[in-house]
Amino acid sequence: MTRVVMMTTAALSGVVLFGVALPLAVSSPYPTAGQGNWIIQATIAPTSAQPSATQQVAQAFAETAIEKADAPTRSLVVVTPPPKPAPVKTRPAREEFAARWKATGIPASEPADEQPTGTVRFALAAESTPIVEPSRARAPQVDVPAEAARVKPPERKVEAPKPKPPVNPMDAVDDYLWHVYMRAPVKKDSSGDFTWKDPAAAKRMHLSLKDYVIRGMDADFREQLYHAGRAMDAAGLRWSMLSAFRDDYRQALAAGFKARPGNSLHGGSRAVGGYGNGRAIDINNVDGDDEHVWRWIDAHGARYGLRRPMPGYDPAHIQAGGDWHRVAATLRESRTHTAAAAAPRKPETQASVRSRRPRTAM
Repeated sequence: MTRVVMMTTAALSGVVLFGVALPLAVSSPYPTAGQGNWIIQATIAPTSAQPSATQQVAQAFAETAIEKADAPTRSLVVVTPPPKPAPVKTRPAREEFAARWKATGIPASEPADEQPTGTVRFALAAESTPIVEPSRARAPQVDVPAEAARVKPPERKVEAPKPKPPVNPMDAVDDYLWHVYMRAPVKKDSSGDFTWKDPAAAKRMHLSLKDYVIRGMDADFREQLYHAGRAMDAAGLRWSMLSAFRDDYRQALAAGFKARPGNSLHGGSRAVGGYGNGRAIDINNVDGDDEHVWRWIDAHGARYGLRRPMPGYDPAHIQAGGDWHRVAATLRESRTHTAAAAAPRKPETQASVRSRRPRTAM
Protein backbone atom coordinates (compact mmCIF):
# COMPACT_ATOMS: atom_id res chain seq x y z
CA MET A 1 0.00 0.00 0.00
CA THR A 2 2.81 2.32 0.87
CA ARG A 3 4.54 1.62 -2.38
CA VAL A 4 1.47 2.40 -4.40
CA VAL A 5 1.09 5.75 -2.66
CA MET A 6 4.68 6.64 -3.26
CA MET A 7 4.45 5.82 -6.95
CA THR A 8 1.30 7.83 -7.34
CA THR A 9 2.88 10.83 -5.65
CA ALA A 10 5.95 10.59 -7.86
CA ALA A 11 3.77 10.43 -10.97
CA LEU A 12 1.78 13.49 -9.97
CA SER A 13 4.94 15.40 -9.18
CA GLY A 14 6.34 14.58 -12.61
CA VAL A 15 3.15 15.79 -14.26
CA VAL A 16 3.24 19.04 -12.35
CA LEU A 17 6.95 19.54 -13.05
CA PHE A 18 6.80 18.89 -16.78
CA GLY A 19 3.30 20.22 -17.41
CA VAL A 20 3.31 23.44 -15.38
CA ALA A 21 6.64 24.44 -13.87
CA LEU A 22 8.87 23.76 -16.88
CA PRO A 23 6.70 25.73 -19.38
CA LEU A 24 6.48 28.65 -16.99
CA ALA A 25 10.22 28.69 -16.49
CA VAL A 26 10.92 28.64 -20.21
CA SER A 27 8.26 31.15 -21.27
CA SER A 28 8.84 35.02 -21.15
CA PRO A 29 6.51 37.19 -19.04
CA TYR A 30 6.35 39.83 -21.80
CA PRO A 31 4.65 39.50 -25.18
CA THR A 32 6.82 38.83 -28.19
CA ALA A 33 7.42 41.55 -30.73
CA GLY A 34 5.44 41.41 -33.94
CA GLN A 35 6.80 41.56 -37.45
CA GLY A 36 6.29 45.29 -37.62
CA ASN A 37 7.93 47.97 -35.53
CA TRP A 38 7.15 47.97 -31.81
CA ILE A 39 5.84 51.38 -30.87
CA ILE A 40 5.03 52.32 -27.33
CA GLN A 41 3.07 55.53 -26.77
CA ALA A 42 2.62 57.37 -23.53
CA THR A 43 -1.13 57.65 -23.24
CA ILE A 44 -1.32 59.11 -19.80
CA ALA A 45 -1.09 62.86 -19.81
CA PRO A 46 0.47 64.40 -16.75
CA THR A 47 -1.86 66.54 -14.77
CA SER A 48 0.90 68.37 -13.00
CA ALA A 49 4.64 68.92 -13.00
CA GLN A 50 5.25 65.73 -10.91
CA PRO A 51 4.07 62.39 -12.58
CA SER A 52 1.57 60.35 -10.66
CA ALA A 53 2.17 56.81 -9.36
CA THR A 54 0.32 55.27 -12.32
CA GLN A 55 2.45 57.19 -14.80
CA GLN A 56 5.66 56.11 -13.06
CA VAL A 57 4.64 52.39 -13.23
CA ALA A 58 3.70 52.70 -16.91
CA GLN A 59 6.98 54.41 -17.75
CA ALA A 60 9.04 51.73 -15.91
CA PHE A 61 7.10 48.97 -17.66
CA ALA A 62 7.79 50.52 -21.06
CA GLU A 63 11.52 50.89 -20.37
CA THR A 64 11.83 47.27 -19.15
CA ALA A 65 9.99 45.96 -22.21
CA ILE A 66 12.29 47.86 -24.53
CA GLU A 67 15.44 46.58 -22.83
CA LYS A 68 14.35 42.91 -22.91
CA ALA A 69 13.11 42.94 -26.43
CA ASP A 70 15.43 41.37 -29.04
CA ALA A 71 17.59 43.91 -30.82
CA PRO A 72 17.20 42.33 -34.32
CA THR A 73 13.44 42.43 -34.12
CA ARG A 74 13.30 46.10 -32.99
CA SER A 75 14.05 48.61 -35.66
CA LEU A 76 12.92 51.83 -34.00
CA VAL A 77 11.26 52.85 -30.75
CA VAL A 78 9.28 56.08 -30.86
CA VAL A 79 7.94 57.63 -27.66
CA THR A 80 5.46 60.37 -28.42
CA PRO A 81 5.23 63.36 -26.02
CA PRO A 82 2.05 63.73 -23.97
CA PRO A 83 -0.69 65.73 -25.67
CA LYS A 84 -1.16 69.34 -24.62
CA PRO A 85 -4.07 69.93 -22.31
CA ALA A 86 -7.13 71.32 -24.00
CA PRO A 87 -7.75 75.02 -23.36
CA VAL A 88 -10.19 75.62 -20.59
CA LYS A 89 -13.09 77.72 -21.67
CA THR A 90 -13.98 80.35 -19.16
CA ARG A 91 -17.59 81.16 -18.45
CA PRO A 92 -19.13 84.09 -16.69
CA ALA A 93 -19.23 83.83 -12.94
CA ARG A 94 -23.02 83.58 -12.90
CA GLU A 95 -23.09 80.67 -15.40
CA GLU A 96 -20.27 78.89 -13.58
CA PHE A 97 -22.09 79.23 -10.28
CA ALA A 98 -25.32 77.95 -11.87
CA ALA A 99 -23.50 74.96 -13.34
CA ARG A 100 -21.89 74.09 -10.03
CA TRP A 101 -25.15 74.53 -8.17
CA LYS A 102 -26.79 72.17 -10.64
CA ALA A 103 -24.03 69.63 -9.96
CA THR A 104 -24.99 69.58 -6.26
CA GLY A 105 -28.32 68.00 -7.13
CA ILE A 106 -30.38 70.57 -5.24
CA PRO A 107 -33.30 71.70 -7.40
CA ALA A 108 -33.54 75.44 -7.96
CA SER A 109 -37.32 75.40 -7.61
CA GLU A 110 -37.26 74.58 -3.91
CA PRO A 111 -38.46 77.27 -1.49
CA ALA A 112 -35.90 79.80 -0.44
CA ASP A 113 -36.11 78.67 3.18
CA GLU A 114 -35.10 75.10 2.26
CA GLN A 115 -32.04 76.12 0.20
CA PRO A 116 -28.74 76.40 2.03
CA THR A 117 -27.99 79.96 3.09
CA GLY A 118 -24.52 81.36 3.12
CA THR A 119 -21.62 81.69 0.76
CA VAL A 120 -21.05 78.74 -1.65
CA ARG A 121 -17.48 78.09 -2.74
CA PHE A 122 -15.66 75.12 -4.34
CA ALA A 123 -12.39 73.82 -2.93
CA LEU A 124 -11.01 72.56 -6.31
CA ALA A 125 -12.08 72.91 -9.90
CA ALA A 126 -12.47 69.12 -10.20
CA GLU A 127 -14.78 68.88 -7.22
CA SER A 128 -18.49 69.07 -7.84
CA THR A 129 -19.69 69.11 -4.23
CA PRO A 130 -19.95 72.69 -2.95
CA ILE A 131 -18.85 73.72 0.49
CA VAL A 132 -21.55 75.86 2.04
CA GLU A 133 -20.29 78.30 4.63
CA PRO A 134 -22.97 79.15 7.18
CA SER A 135 -23.97 82.81 7.25
CA ARG A 136 -24.70 84.89 10.31
CA ALA A 137 -27.85 84.02 12.13
CA ARG A 138 -30.77 86.26 11.32
CA ALA A 139 -32.50 88.15 14.07
CA PRO A 140 -35.64 86.34 15.13
CA GLN A 141 -38.88 87.94 14.10
CA VAL A 142 -40.93 89.27 16.98
CA ASP A 143 -44.63 88.63 16.77
CA VAL A 144 -46.52 91.77 17.78
CA PRO A 145 -49.84 90.92 19.42
CA ALA A 146 -52.96 92.52 18.07
CA GLU A 147 -53.57 94.28 21.39
CA ALA A 148 -50.34 96.19 21.02
CA ALA A 149 -51.38 97.51 17.61
CA ARG A 150 -54.49 99.04 19.11
CA VAL A 151 -52.55 100.99 21.74
CA LYS A 152 -52.29 104.65 20.75
CA PRO A 153 -48.85 106.25 20.97
CA PRO A 154 -48.45 108.97 23.56
CA GLU A 155 -49.41 112.39 22.35
CA ARG A 156 -46.57 114.78 21.80
CA LYS A 157 -47.00 118.10 23.45
CA VAL A 158 -46.25 120.86 21.01
CA GLU A 159 -45.06 123.86 22.88
CA ALA A 160 -46.41 127.14 21.66
CA PRO A 161 -43.72 129.46 20.38
CA LYS A 162 -42.66 131.97 22.94
CA PRO A 163 -43.87 135.43 22.04
CA LYS A 164 -41.13 137.79 21.09
CA PRO A 165 -40.66 140.69 23.44
CA PRO A 166 -42.19 143.88 22.10
CA VAL A 167 -39.82 146.18 20.34
CA ASN A 168 -38.89 149.10 22.54
CA PRO A 169 -39.18 152.30 20.48
CA MET A 170 -36.29 153.74 22.50
CA ASP A 171 -33.80 151.05 21.40
CA ALA A 172 -32.88 152.96 18.25
CA VAL A 173 -32.39 156.14 20.30
CA ASP A 174 -30.22 154.43 22.92
CA ASP A 175 -28.07 152.69 20.31
CA TYR A 176 -27.40 155.97 18.54
CA LEU A 177 -26.51 157.85 21.72
CA TRP A 178 -24.19 155.02 22.84
CA HIS A 179 -22.45 155.21 19.47
CA VAL A 180 -22.00 158.96 19.95
CA TYR A 181 -20.65 158.44 23.48
CA MET A 182 -18.06 155.97 22.18
CA ARG A 183 -16.88 158.31 19.41
CA ALA A 184 -14.47 159.67 22.01
CA PRO A 185 -13.70 156.71 24.33
CA VAL A 186 -11.08 158.76 26.19
CA LYS A 187 -12.78 161.37 28.37
CA LYS A 188 -10.63 164.35 29.37
CA ASP A 189 -10.84 168.12 29.72
CA SER A 190 -8.82 170.90 31.33
CA SER A 191 -8.99 169.09 34.68
CA GLY A 192 -7.35 165.93 33.26
CA ASP A 193 -8.26 162.41 32.14
CA PHE A 194 -11.36 161.07 33.89
CA THR A 195 -12.14 158.07 31.65
CA TRP A 196 -12.16 155.71 34.65
CA LYS A 197 -14.93 157.53 36.56
CA ASP A 198 -17.98 156.41 34.56
CA PRO A 199 -16.96 152.69 34.57
CA ALA A 200 -16.30 152.88 38.33
CA ALA A 201 -19.75 154.35 38.96
CA ALA A 202 -21.45 151.79 36.68
CA LYS A 203 -19.68 148.92 38.47
CA ARG A 204 -20.83 150.30 41.81
CA MET A 205 -24.46 150.15 40.61
CA HIS A 206 -23.95 146.69 38.95
CA LEU A 207 -24.84 148.07 35.52
CA SER A 208 -23.16 147.99 32.16
CA LEU A 209 -21.53 151.21 31.05
CA LYS A 210 -24.18 151.72 28.34
CA ASP A 211 -27.05 151.23 30.79
CA TYR A 212 -25.43 153.62 33.25
CA VAL A 213 -24.47 156.58 31.07
CA ILE A 214 -27.31 156.38 28.47
CA ARG A 215 -30.37 154.82 30.12
CA GLY A 216 -29.71 156.78 33.30
CA MET A 217 -31.03 159.84 31.45
CA ASP A 218 -34.70 160.69 31.09
CA ALA A 219 -36.43 159.15 28.06
CA ASP A 220 -37.72 162.53 26.82
CA PHE A 221 -34.28 164.07 27.18
CA ARG A 222 -32.78 161.18 25.18
CA GLU A 223 -35.39 161.81 22.46
CA GLN A 224 -34.31 165.45 22.27
CA LEU A 225 -30.62 164.51 22.04
CA TYR A 226 -31.35 161.97 19.31
CA HIS A 227 -33.00 164.48 16.97
CA ALA A 228 -30.54 167.28 17.72
CA GLY A 229 -27.63 164.90 17.27
CA ARG A 230 -28.92 163.71 13.88
CA ALA A 231 -29.15 167.32 12.80
CA MET A 232 -25.54 167.97 13.92
CA ASP A 233 -24.39 164.89 12.01
CA ALA A 234 -26.13 166.21 8.91
CA ALA A 235 -24.29 169.54 9.41
CA GLY A 236 -20.94 167.71 9.44
CA LEU A 237 -20.27 168.01 13.18
CA ARG A 238 -18.89 164.88 14.87
CA TRP A 239 -20.08 165.57 18.36
CA SER A 240 -19.65 163.37 21.42
CA MET A 241 -20.32 163.34 25.17
CA LEU A 242 -17.76 164.06 27.85
CA SER A 243 -20.25 163.10 30.54
CA ALA A 244 -23.86 161.93 30.50
CA PHE A 245 -25.74 160.53 33.50
CA ARG A 246 -24.06 161.05 36.87
CA ASP A 247 -25.44 159.81 40.17
CA ASP A 248 -24.43 161.29 43.54
CA TYR A 249 -21.33 159.06 43.75
CA ARG A 250 -20.21 160.02 40.26
CA GLN A 251 -20.93 163.70 40.96
CA ALA A 252 -18.61 163.55 43.97
CA LEU A 253 -15.82 162.31 41.69
CA ALA A 254 -16.24 165.23 39.28
CA ALA A 255 -13.67 168.04 39.33
CA GLY A 256 -13.77 171.70 38.41
CA PHE A 257 -16.91 173.83 38.30
CA LYS A 258 -19.76 171.55 39.43
CA ALA A 259 -22.87 171.30 41.59
CA ARG A 260 -22.91 169.60 44.93
CA PRO A 261 -23.64 165.83 45.06
CA GLY A 262 -27.43 165.37 44.86
CA ASN A 263 -28.05 168.81 43.26
CA SER A 264 -26.79 168.05 39.74
CA LEU A 265 -29.20 167.91 36.78
CA HIS A 266 -27.06 165.08 35.40
CA GLY A 267 -28.89 162.75 37.82
CA GLY A 268 -28.72 164.05 41.36
CA SER A 269 -31.08 162.41 43.81
CA ARG A 270 -32.47 165.72 45.14
CA ALA A 271 -32.43 167.66 41.89
CA VAL A 272 -34.11 165.17 39.51
CA GLY A 273 -34.66 161.92 41.42
CA GLY A 274 -31.63 159.86 40.53
CA TYR A 275 -31.24 157.08 37.94
CA GLY A 276 -33.46 157.34 34.86
CA ASN A 277 -34.12 161.07 35.33
CA GLY A 278 -30.92 162.78 34.17
CA ARG A 279 -31.53 165.78 31.94
CA ALA A 280 -28.08 167.31 31.33
CA ILE A 281 -24.86 166.33 29.47
CA ASP A 282 -21.44 167.81 28.69
CA ILE A 283 -20.65 167.71 24.96
CA ASN A 284 -17.57 168.26 22.85
CA ASN A 285 -16.33 167.92 19.27
CA VAL A 286 -14.35 164.81 18.27
CA ASP A 287 -12.45 166.85 15.67
CA GLY A 288 -11.16 169.12 18.43
CA ASP A 289 -12.95 172.44 17.89
CA ASP A 290 -15.65 172.36 20.56
CA GLU A 291 -16.80 175.94 19.75
CA HIS A 292 -18.47 174.70 16.54
CA VAL A 293 -20.68 172.32 18.49
CA TRP A 294 -21.52 174.82 21.20
CA ARG A 295 -22.43 177.55 18.70
CA TRP A 296 -24.69 175.12 16.84
CA ILE A 297 -26.60 174.47 20.10
CA ASP A 298 -26.96 178.22 20.68
CA ALA A 299 -28.37 178.66 17.18
CA HIS A 300 -30.63 175.57 16.84
CA GLY A 301 -31.01 174.07 20.33
CA ALA A 302 -34.36 175.77 21.10
CA ARG A 303 -35.97 173.88 18.25
CA TYR A 304 -35.21 170.64 20.13
CA GLY A 305 -35.82 172.00 23.67
CA LEU A 306 -32.08 172.30 24.52
CA ARG A 307 -30.03 175.21 25.79
CA ARG A 308 -26.65 176.19 27.26
CA PRO A 309 -27.36 177.99 30.56
CA MET A 310 -23.73 178.78 31.53
CA PRO A 311 -21.70 179.51 28.38
CA GLY A 312 -19.01 181.33 30.35
CA TYR A 313 -18.57 179.18 33.47
CA ASP A 314 -19.43 175.72 32.01
CA PRO A 315 -19.65 176.00 28.20
CA ALA A 316 -19.93 172.23 27.61
CA HIS A 317 -23.00 171.90 29.84
CA ILE A 318 -26.30 171.37 27.94
CA GLN A 319 -29.65 170.75 29.56
CA ALA A 320 -33.35 170.55 28.75
CA GLY A 321 -35.25 173.82 28.84
CA GLY A 322 -38.70 175.23 28.30
CA ASP A 323 -41.61 172.87 27.69
CA TRP A 324 -39.18 170.09 26.87
CA HIS A 325 -41.60 167.22 27.60
CA ARG A 326 -44.03 168.49 24.96
CA VAL A 327 -41.19 169.01 22.50
CA ALA A 328 -39.94 165.45 23.15
CA ALA A 329 -43.43 163.99 22.62
CA THR A 330 -43.74 165.79 19.29
CA LEU A 331 -40.32 164.57 18.19
CA ARG A 332 -41.10 160.97 19.22
CA GLU A 333 -44.41 161.00 17.37
CA SER A 334 -42.75 162.19 14.18
CA ARG A 335 -40.08 159.53 14.52
CA THR A 336 -42.44 156.63 15.17
CA HIS A 337 -44.88 157.69 12.47
CA THR A 338 -42.07 157.95 9.97
CA ALA A 339 -40.89 154.46 10.88
CA ALA A 340 -44.44 153.08 10.67
CA ALA A 341 -44.95 154.65 7.24
CA ALA A 342 -41.76 153.07 5.98
CA ALA A 343 -42.85 149.60 7.21
CA PRO A 344 -45.29 147.57 5.02
CA ARG A 345 -48.86 147.97 6.20
CA LYS A 346 -51.06 144.97 6.94
CA PRO A 347 -54.53 144.85 5.39
CA GLU A 348 -57.18 146.18 7.75
CA THR A 349 -59.90 143.90 8.99
CA GLN A 350 -63.49 144.82 9.79
CA ALA A 351 -62.80 144.44 13.49
CA SER A 352 -59.96 146.96 13.35
CA VAL A 353 -62.15 149.41 11.45
CA ARG A 354 -64.97 149.07 14.01
CA SER A 355 -62.51 149.58 16.87
CA ARG A 356 -61.56 153.02 15.50
CA ARG A 357 -65.17 154.25 15.26
CA PRO A 358 -66.18 156.61 18.05
CA ARG A 359 -68.70 155.15 20.44
CA THR A 360 -71.94 157.04 21.03
CA ALA A 361 -72.89 157.88 24.56
CA MET A 362 -75.60 155.74 25.98
